[in-house]
Amino acid sequence: MGIIANAVAVVLGGLLGGKLHKNISNQNFQILGISIIIVSLVGFFENMYNVDGSNISSESLVVVLLAYIVGSKIGQALRLEDKLSNLGKSENASANAFIDATLFFGIGGLQICGPVALAINGDNSQLFLKSLIDAPFAIIFGSAYGKIVSLSALPVAAIQIIITIAAYFAASFFSDLMVAQLCAMGYIILFFSGFNLMSGNKYKISNINMLPAIFIILVYHIIIGAMGWIL
Repeated sequence: MGIIANAVAVVLGGLLGGKLHKNISNQNFQILGISIIIVSLVGFFENMYNVDGSNISSESLVVVLLAYIVGSKIGQALRLEDKLSNLGKSENASANAFIDATLFFGIGGLQICGPVALAINGDNSQLFLKSLIDAPFAIIFGSAYGKIVSLSALPVAAIQIIITIAAYFAASFFSDLMVAQLCAMGYIILFFSGFNLMSGNKYKISNINMLPAIFIILVYHIIIGAMGWIL
């Protein structure tokens, strides 16, 4: 359901934006950015901390922070954001719009963590959240580039389906702790998306370069699992 909801949000948003052809003010971006920041903070703390009465503890804080630092450094070294931005450069305006929208909706923390949570725990909440966030952006993209933006729902949904299937068949590898850490990292990346919108990109921080942090968490658990098997 979450994958379908996300695809429908992008399709309807793109079609609606294509009909409106309105200019979106910076104030609307800032309001949306603040909303994303609030949601991401709630999601981060929900996945990172255990609350037992007046006691608050976390098994994941050090792992997630180290993964964030190392992953961000790798992303910067690889210049991920620059390389992905170059994919959207074409002489064909429609192709540019389609590629830009696909990259925007198809790359991010929730795009990876949402399908994993769905496959492992049957949890659609992150994909539903992504749908709510993507819908206004689809309207904005549709208003700027036309209805072609709606077609980006196809590759976005295809990527989510592939991740879901892969995670489902590797379910024994994904512990609840790992899924929580992956979700927390997804919310960190989402937080900086909201921050960039709120600041009008005046103090832009590349959240795309943070994506390797998600895979650092996976590598960490692979190493820990291998050490446990050897010992």
